[in-house]
This record gives sequence, structure tokens and C-alpha cells, in this order.
Amino acid sequence: MDTDFIIKLVTAIVAAVGALLGILHFTTTRRSVGYQNLKTEIELLTQSIAFHEAEPDYNKFLIDVRKEKISSLVFGITIPNADLERVYAYYKKAEGKVTTGDIARAWFFRDTRAEQLSFQLRGSHKTQYIIGLLFMLFCMLSAFGGLVALIFGAKGNEVFALVCVSLFALFNTGWICRGLFTAAQLGKLEKERHRIPNDA
Repeated sequence: MDTDFIIKLVTAIVAAVGALLGILHFTTTRRSVGYQNLKTEIELLTQSIAFHEAEPDYNKFLIDVRKEKISSLVFGITIPNADLERVYAYYKKAEGKVTTGDIARAWFFRDTRAEQLSFQLRGSHKTQYIIGLLFMLFCMLSAFGGLVALIFGAKGNEVFALVCVSLFALFNTGWICRGLFTAAQLGKLEKERHRIPNDA
């Protein structure tokens, strides 16, 4: 490898890591501020509910609003009140095998046609899952092939670049599709354990 390529590679890595750390710091700070604001809103709603005990309709409205706020605090996403009972039933029947984080990550890939909450992948979600797995397998094979070539004496910046790009694509795809993969795992758990009902 020539020196110029190594310098450019190290510079690119430093720049990428620096940008990543900056993004993580920004998102973490923003999440922390949002978390504190949400807790304050829940406290204010609790006080309002106690204050408006004489007004049942308004009191019920505030309780519903507080439920949604609490779901946002627990799951990291706002779940409508109409779905909260379904989520609770799913979580309870999972008997410790499913966390609230799993449900939150997989939420957008749920089977909306099922009466009870289910994460069986269907239609476009199933297609995305298959394509994601195939692409990750391709990236693994590319990275492995490049590493084998380097071990057996292959020279050239192209081989090294192939390994780096393949590994980056592999981890990046896994990160982007983590919700989809979580949904697939929950769907398998539903089938295997028969403890979480699935209304097809």
C-alpha cells in the first residue's frame, strides 16, 4: 500500500468517526432534554387530573392524554390508547421473552390486519426482510473473500477498499434494518412458542 492511500484512509476514518460522535452527542442531548420535558408534562397532567375530579369528561380526556405520554416515555414512541391494551396483552403473554424495547423497534412492522398484536411479517415487510438478509450475506461473502485474498498475498488498494466497504455496508444494513429483524424474531417466537396468539 502506498503512503498517500493510507493517509487518505486514516483521514477519512477520523472524519467519519468525528462526525459520528458529533451526531451521537447531539441526539443523546436532544433525547435527554425530550425525556425531561415528557416527565414534566406527565407530572402536570397528573396534577390537572387531581384538580378536575369534579369534571368526569374532561378528567377522562386528561387520563387518555397521560396514557399516551406514558407510552412515549416507556416505549420511546407514542402508542395510541386504542393499541395500549393490545400491547399490554402481548407483553404479558410473552412472559419475559419480549422487552418494551423489542416492541418499540418492531412496532412499525406489525401486522395491522391482525386483531391481536402480531409481528408476523407479510407483504412488503417480508420482501424487505428477505432482501436485507440476502444483501447482508453478500456483504459478508465479499468481506470474507477480500480478507482471504489479502491473507494469501493479494496486493492492491482495491481489495482492501472492498473489505472496508463490505464491512461498512454489512454493519450499516444491520443497523438500519434492526427494527425489521426484531419484528422477524418476534414473529418466530409467536410461531414457536404459541404463547402469543396470532390472528392471521
